[in-house]
Amino acid sequence: MSTPILNVPPRLNENVRGLLDYIERENLRPGAKLESERELARILGISRPSLREAIQVLQAQGRLISKHGVGIFLLDEEVGGKIKDAYLAQQHPIEELFQMREILEAPAVEWAAERRSTEQLLEIKRALGRLRDALQEDPIDFDRVRELDMEFHLVIVRSAQNRFLNQTLGTLQEIMRHSMDNTLKLPGRIDQSEAEHSIILAAIENQDPINARLMIIQHIHNARDAWTKFLKNEHER
Repeated sequence: MSTPILNVPPRLNENVRGLLDYIERENLRPGAKLESERELARILGISRPSLREAIQVLQAQGRLISKHGVGIFLLDEEVGGKIKDAYLAQQHPIEELFQMREILEAPAVEWAAERRSTEQLLEIKRALGRLRDALQEDPIDFDRVRELDMEFHLVIVRSAQNRFLNQTLGTLQEIMRHSMDNTLKLPGRIDQSEAEHSIILAAIENQDPINARLMIIQHIHNARDAWTKFLKNEHER
């Protein structure tokens, strides 16, 4: 198993919100060029790596575009939508997809553990129950399992009670769709994934944000390793 990252990223939502507030405060319009990374990081009071994470999320949403060697630009809604679609349609290296999942899901599961309501906890349990039922079918419908697996993760994100994260649900769902395909077909992955889901659920139920966050990171890393193995097996056929 992969070693979980203990130095978790800063709260991405705060950095994104700060960047959006800056854009609004400066009354920037579509096509406007933002300050340099160095200057933006200074203005927002965050590190440049944290700023890049926030920019990457807003790029995925189609709100910004970063042109290497030129600068960062604000997009209008129509152009941004096209950029978002193109962003999702690209064949990103699988490592980048899992990095984005970690950036979005790690704080989400932490906040879900802290803030979830009783009804939200029940919905998370129901989502996991539906996934478990699908895994008991013979033969297993892996397309349905993938959809139910995604739904379990998305219910957790919704339970974080964070408006920014809710706005990323569509993008996150597409990232998951590309990073979950077929890995459960690998020997042992179903049992491992189910055990990890159970630990995540238990941490949320016990309102234990630290273990919830560490387990989701471990889960994502293990899914990434499974994907890498799956791609290697496909290449060797």
